Amino acid sequence: MNSEQLIELTQELIYEATHFNVPYVKQIYADNLLIVKVDKNGVVDTMNKEQLVGFVQGNSDVNAAPFSTKAEFHYAVCDDNMGMVVMTRDLELNGKPDPKFFTLIWGHSSGKWQVVKESSVARS
Repeated sequence: MNSEQLIELTQELIYEATHFNVPYVKQIYADNLLIVKVDKNGVVDTMNKEQLVGFVQGNSDVNAAPFSTKAEFHYAVCDDNMGMVVMTRDLELNGKPDPKFFTLIWGHSSGKWQVVKESSVARS
């Protein structure tokens, strides 16, 4: 996979996750997933795959409106079995703009690519 293909895969992930496609989320995120979020005050929160799937399932169950798919890609690199994407996403939280820097670490094993680590840092 090259950098452009990794960005395309990440765009697919963003679309499917923001539209609460639970089966897709279950297969695209690795079982040992770790998500680390840092807010504007420096407070760190983490999430694992089970928690992420629960969040996506909850939004799917209530037919929540999809989140924005807007993303600006700053950097992508990929080798045989590891990839990294750095991007900015302009999300909304409780009706307020919530722009964040995201880094996704992709791993390739057993013939498929999955997100193994993800971090987001609030932009000021």
